[in-house]
Amino acid sequence: MKYLGSAIAPLIIFQLVGCADFARWARQYTYPPEFRYVERDEIRSTMRQLASQSRALNQLVHSAAEPQAQRTEILTHLRAMERSAEKLDQSGWSSNHPKIDMNLPRFRADLKLAREAVEREPPNFLLAGSVGGACVYCHGASPREP
Repeated sequence: MKYLGSAIAPLIIFQLVGCADFARWARQYTYPPEFRYVERDEIRSTMRQLASQSRALNQLVHSAAEPQAQRTEILTHLRAMERSAEKLDQSGWSSNHPKIDMNLPRFRADLKLAREAVEREPPNFLLAGSVGGACVYCHGASPREP
């Protein structure tokens, strides 16, 4: 019975550590304060939002209707993409995803330039059309249609 207790105790401890999100707690002591650890789920969620917004933006810019008539909706999608991209770069410090660190500043600058071009009088939709395909920077292929 004594051996059974000594075998069960570590199992209980390991289960508690696993359920308590030990990795998140340990990261605060193992990474420097200026380093931002981005969770995989956070990246996937944000990338899905960007993909959805990009797809909608592409459809608006390349639709048969005149882009001028859809200017407000195009601006809405560009602003939403800017907010989504900002989620990945909240601290401005490096993260555990070097590809994102390398490409995100350029992507955010492109989004800002595209939004400013659409806000001007007369509006210019050329940059908004190219931002829709900016996934190629990181992913190396054009975005897939659903």
